[in-house]
Amino acid sequence: MIDKRLFQLVEKKPLILLILFRTIHLGLMITLWFIFAQQLTNYLDGQRIDIYYLVGTVALVLMGKSVLTKLMEKQTYKASAELRLSMRRAVMAKAFRLGNNEGQLKASTLTQLAVDGIEQLEIYYARFLPQLFYCLIASLMIFLSLVGFAWVPAVVLLICMPMIPVVIMAVMKIAKRILSGYWSDYTNLGSKFHENLSGFSILKAYDQDKYKQREVATDAERFRKATMSLLSMQLNSITIMDIISYSGAALGIGIALIGFKGGTITTTGMLMFLLLSAEFFIPMRQLGSLFHVAMNGISACSRLFSYLELPEQVYGKDELDTALEKINVHDLSYTYNKEKTAALQGISASFQQGTFSALVGKSGSGKSTFARVLLHQLSGYQGELVWNGVPLTDLNEEAIRKQGVLVDNHGYLYADSIRANLLIGNQLASEADLWRVLEQVCLADFVRNLPEQLAETLQENGSNLSGGQRQRLLLARAMLREAELYVFDEITSGVDLESEKIILEVLQDLAREKMVLFISHRLYNVLDADQVLVFEAGKLVEVGAPEQLQRESIYFKNYFLEEVKLLKGGA
Repeated sequence: MIDKRLFQLVEKKPLILLILFRTIHLGLMITLWFIFAQQLTNYLDGQRIDIYYLVGTVALVLMGKSVLTKLMEKQTYKASAELRLSMRRAVMAKAFRLGNNEGQLKASTLTQLAVDGIEQLEIYYARFLPQLFYCLIASLMIFLSLVGFAWVPAVVLLICMPMIPVVIMAVMKIAKRILSGYWSDYTNLGSKFHENLSGFSILKAYDQDKYKQREVATDAERFRKATMSLLSMQLNSITIMDIISYSGAALGIGIALIGFKGGTITTTGMLMFLLLSAEFFIPMRQLGSLFHVAMNGISACSRLFSYLELPEQVYGKDELDTALEKINVHDLSYTYNKEKTAALQGISASFQQGTFSALVGKSGSGKSTFARVLLHQLSGYQGELVWNGVPLTDLNEEAIRKQGVLVDNHGYLYADSIRANLLIGNQLASEADLWRVLEQVCLADFVRNLPEQLAETLQENGSNLSGGQRQRLLLARAMLREAELYVFDEITSGVDLESEKIILEVLQDLAREKMVLFISHRLYNVLDADQVLVFEAGKLVEVGAPEQLQRESIYFKNYFLEEVKLLKGGA
């Protein structure tokens, strides 16, 4: 019920102060009821009541309670704010550290976890946990206040009170079964909705929107039923807790009245039992209500810490003394988590500065996995992978990021100016540098003709650009990075022929000085490469110059002939 990991991320002080203020608040209330009972006893006994003393004391107590209420609200807000900031900072830092790592969550799931999940966790942390500790203190304080007047009804109240936690624990066992997949269903529903919305134009084009609508409606209905089951269970448990609270208070008051009638309890004692018996159960009853609200927070807490504890890339401490000139790979193998079949098996290859290497093969053959391993975006590989003679695992993160960059067709363009999007590649780039790379990718004239030129604002993810213009802008940003190793993964996918030609020419020019790896399904794009690496089912089956492979390779030759046939319309 209490996750100690939370206290390692946030300060305990606001919670401690909150519990302290609540305890003082309860002490003032008990004092108020005692003074009221004492004065009422004096009145019933025919003694004179000191009105000034009574009114003054009540006024002071109410003022104190009012101040404490404000302080409690302030500490509750402070605890909530600190938790939200600390958790969101931790989640976002984790997301950046994981990058494209294998354990990274989908964007929609990560958003739900960082927003809704932390909001639910805030109720659990800032409200439920303080109430849990306060309940123990409050029950003890009220018991000690009453036991001096009569121990029998006080003990009866103390015995009845733990019945509410018993109900909470029983509910928790049931809730665990319901909530085991509840949060996952919620995030999956959100992910599916986001996915369908992102591909809505495709669904409309292929007349599949009604099918997807029914699919989401079915999932939403299943989630609604799970929510109704959860609410039903909560309402039933609340009813049981109310019965326990009222029955326990009635029993305590009844025994106190019998004692008063028998002369074993004073009038003041009887009045204190009347006033505090119900109060005895209120903190625990509030805990039960908060527990129902906090159940999602408990589930979200588990998911959040599972994400925060995902293994990260392990980097060394070494740096490269010179620019990256050579990469050697020997007997490299890699298997994804929870997969039995290796994604890469026994890969051996070498790459030199000033060369253009092409990686080809069918989808799922291991090309992209190899590229990610090469840039240390995937760890846990077997075999040897060295940069300039230094094992990749010995290099620090800055050295790897400075020397190598991956560019694919999933690169993101922000809803900001063209200048701001380019400067992501190099914050120190001058205006001349920006125009230089735009000239290289043949976008300079296009940008000059825009009303604001470099200050022109792009729409989200460059949606106001054509596919070719978008890819060329991503390429220009990567070139500003001034890296030594460039890996281009399907960067020509889905672009027009003119843009494809421009991109390939830029890659050829870049390869004169840099180490360029180009991943493509299209063999006619790699005919000018210095070497071609052919992947098949996770294995490197052929390596050589394009001309050599066309003459000697059965696989490469057949694949190339099939592609030519398709380009000619299947003739």
